[in-house]
This record gives sequence, structure tokens and C-alpha cells, in this order.
Amino acid sequence: MLGIEQPAMHFHLQDGGELGLNVSRLDERQRHSRLRLAKTANCWDYAPLIDVVFREPGFDVARFTGKTVSQWLADWQARESSHCERFMAWYEGLVNRFLANLARRPRVPDNHYSIELAVMPLQPTLPSLIRQTGLKRATVEHWCATLNALPAKGLKAEELAESGVLTRLQRLSVEAVLSQSQVLAMIDLRHIVPKLVSESQFGFLAKAGWQECCQRIPRKEFKRGGLLGAGHGMVHIRFRHRSLGWSIVRTRHRDLIADRTDWWSVLDEKGRLVAPPAQGFEVAEDTIKFAELQISRRFDRWGKDQAIAKWERFSVPGGDGYRELLLQIDDWMGTYEPRHYRTRNVLVHIRTSMRSTESGRRVLFLDEIQSDWHADLYAEAKPDSGKKREMPPPDAPFRKEWPLLSMKLMLWWAQRQGAEGLAWSSVELQLARWRGHGPPETLYRTLLPGAARAIAKTLDLTFETTAVSVRANGRHVKLTPLGWQVKTRDGVPVTKPFQTRAQAERFADDTGHFVSLALPVIWIDGLDRITAVPLYGTAEPSDWLGKSNKPAGQVGSDKYKLPFG
Repeated sequence: MLGIEQPAMHFHLQDGGELGLNVSRLDERQRHSRLRLAKTANCWDYAPLIDVVFREPGFDVARFTGKTVSQWLADWQARESSHCERFMAWYEGLVNRFLANLARRPRVPDNHYSIELAVMPLQPTLPSLIRQTGLKRATVEHWCATLNALPAKGLKAEELAESGVLTRLQRLSVEAVLSQSQVLAMIDLRHIVPKLVSESQFGFLAKAGWQECCQRIPRKEFKRGGLLGAGHGMVHIRFRHRSLGWSIVRTRHRDLIADRTDWWSVLDEKGRLVAPPAQGFEVAEDTIKFAELQISRRFDRWGKDQAIAKWERFSVPGGDGYRELLLQIDDWMGTYEPRHYRTRNVLVHIRTSMRSTESGRRVLFLDEIQSDWHADLYAEAKPDSGKKREMPPPDAPFRKEWPLLSMKLMLWWAQRQGAEGLAWSSVELQLARWRGHGPPETLYRTLLPGAARAIAKTLDLTFETTAVSVRANGRHVKLTPLGWQVKTRDGVPVTKPFQTRAQAERFADDTGHFVSLALPVIWIDGLDRITAVPLYGTAEPSDWLGKSNKPAGQVGSDKYKLPFG
């Protein structure tokens, strides 16, 4: 929060709860909305970016309400709440004290943010266990005893603690009588439910659209196109964009005044010069990057979210549909900045691609599963660790369950992608990749296979080893400004660039050699459609394959979700 120690930092409600402000998601919200802030922004310019948080009576930590100051105030105004004027005065007084700090934040947001790929059907186990007890009405004391006994019947203690139901019950009289529906309404696990996101940027994708050519521009067109060296130089189109008609031209010009005799420029689809630096560019690669930037700006209204692949060069060669998936705990009050990504509170990152086994079956392959957050927490807990951060990371949920959570969600994702199985990297492959530099051997040797066995046992699936042919390191494919290139181990191009990655991968396959890898796999081609995924544990088959219309992490009414005083 902006300053939790001072009483003025809280807006007190009639039921004893407190509202506060939180700026930990301000930067991400600004980047996602592409909101530009004025240099002299006032407190209300920040209202669409600052979160309202709520600390419920009896709880030590506040939780996100899911609304910004602007949204919260709009709701109160729609309800004609008597709190509006007092809330506005409190907000102005509080934020104005921190305007100097907020003014140091970027005015123009970076074109880098995360987007949610799909809403995962995560469901808590606690509500179903409460229903299985058969208890319809009971005193608070009886309900507390019943809930405290559930961990012995398979409920994870962390799920019970994070639900907040015991804290809410303890605020009531032990003799009060509550129905089952009233107890279910006290469960709220939304703050630990992860989102499936991908880091992205907004724009019009123009990469790998250039075709090499050599076409001389007649001198009579120099003036019309605004080209330098009119009447004295030679200009050739060396690259042309396949779909947009833009050109990369090379000019050769010699006289007694010019410092340079050779430079590169950009022409738009009408052959007009696109504002270059004073003397053009020295190399074609810089010219192409400049052209792609101008194209993205020119066609901004056609833009869309473009996924960013930061670590593809570390993936096993081959495959298609490469993606970097992030499990983000966005509503967790602590703020963790991962080492590999810019997205806040990434619990796990997973690098995936689609591959074919030697028998022709399609699998979703998990190239890497890693939790920077829990790795940092583990390092912080070791007294002799040399990997501690300057600022200790906040605590995180799923300390023991994140490998199982990742595998459950990837099983659902594999079925959604039409795969016949879910395969992942073996411990031998990881050891070869890390080359002895501290690979997460326990994760791939013990934790992931253990999670896979638990899932396979619950859903009656086949867990075995499959063979996948992988291209050796003698050929690798890389995206360059000129297109997709096939290079040797030493980075030397083998041939001219290709228009698509698929073409480059096919050429690399045809000219390279392969090795056979034995990978662990769970086959899911005979599995019914997964409609829900247990938030903790593996539960029962009916919890996976049954029907559920409840939002993830939420049960019952909104009584404990959106307080209005």
C-alpha cells in the first residue's frame, strides 16, 4: 500500500472494514491500456490505474477488490452512496501527498504487457467436501470443528487457510446457527487463482515479410520520390515487402561535398521517401528495423496483440506453435518481479511447442517448467545460499503444489490444443542443457513424474515413455530482419532467408541429422473433455469431468467480495 502505518491511509467503513490504495499494478495497467499521462498529471489522472483494496474485519492482510478508484467511485455513484463525497476527499488528500513519487513513473508506457490467453476452469475442493459432510445447519462451533477435520480427509491445509472461512466464522458467536449455503458463501479463494497469460506487445506484425531483389529506379522518378542525389546517383530497390509494397533502397552517389557515397533508405507503398536520418542508414539491417517501426505506426489501427518469445533459442530444435505460458497470481497482495519476465507475480513459466512422436502421434511438449518465485523463496530459506536477492521475495501460495498445479493445467491446455498427449523434458535432457550449472534435477527426476503419476492414477490415463526425433544442434533456425534463416552451430547462414519459419524448419530438417529422445508422456486421446481442474490436489474423476458453472475460486454470494459499507 502507499503507506499502511498512518491512519489517514485507510478509508473506514461502517462494518469495521477498511479500504486502501495499491499501486503495485499501476505500471502493468498503464502498459496494457496504453494510457499516456500528462507531465502535470493530477490525482484523478491516476484514478483509472490505482487499485482499491479492502481489509475485512478480522484479517491482517487486505485483498484486491478487482476495481480501480475510477470503477469503485462509479459504482458508488450509481448506487447514490452517501460515502462518495467523503471517499473523493480522502482519495484527493492521500494521493496528492504522493504526486511527486507518481510523477517519476513513465509518462508514455512501454509496448510490453501480458494478455490472458484463456480462463482456466480451476475449482476449489473445499466446497464439495463441505457438501459431502451432509451437514445442512449447525452452530458456528460445530462448523469450525467440521472444517478443521477436513484436512484429515484429503483437503489441503493451505486451501482451508487461504479460503478465509475459519476467520469469518470466528467473528461470530459460537452459538449462532448457520446453514450450509451461508458457510459456502464465506469461501473466497480468488486471490490465489492463477491466470494463464503471455507477454505481448501491440502492433502490426511486419517481420519476415521482405523479399530480396535488385531493381533500379529511373532517374526521372528521383524527384517524385524525394530521393537524395537526384540526377547524379544510382538507386536500387534491394528489398521489397511482400504484402505492403514498401521498399528498402540503396543509393550510391558521389560528388565533392557529400561525406558518404553509399547509404540505405526506405520508400513507402507509393515510392515516397520515409523520413530517414540526415544521411540515411549505413547497413540494410538497421534500415529494415526502421521500416518495420514505421509500418507498425502507419498501420496501428490494424494492430493486435503479438506474443513475445524471449527464450525460444533455448528450446529443443524443431516443433511448431512455440509459446511461452505464464501462470500469474495477479490478485496476490505481495509483489514479486521474476528474473525471466516483466510480468508481476509469475508463479510458473512454461515453454511449450507441438511435436510429433516417431509413431506419428501429436503431443504438447513442455520444454521447460520453472518457478523463479519458489526458487528464490527456497534460496532465501537456506542460510548458506549464495543466490539470495537484495530484497527478500514475498511469500507465495502453492509452495509444495506448484509442480502438480502446472501439470494439471498443462493437461487441460494440451486437450484444448487438440494434442493426443502431454510430454515434457526428461532429466537427462535438462542435464545436457544446463551442462552441470545447477539444473533443477529434483524437479524433473522426482516432482514432475510424481505429479504425472498422481494425475494418471486419478483419471485412469497411461503414463509411459515415448520416442521423439529431434534435430541435432548442427542446424538451428533464427528470425532475422531479412526473414527466417537456417544457420550452423557457429552461426553461419546455410542459405538465403525463408519467408516462414515452417519453410526454414523443413530445410533444416532436410539438411540436418536427428537423434531420438525418450520423453515421459501422459496419453489423453481417450479422455473425456475436461470441464474443471482441482485447485489443490487431484480430487476425484467427477471433479475433472463433471459440469460446473461456478467462477474459479468463488463460491456462494458476493457478501464477502465487494463491501459497500
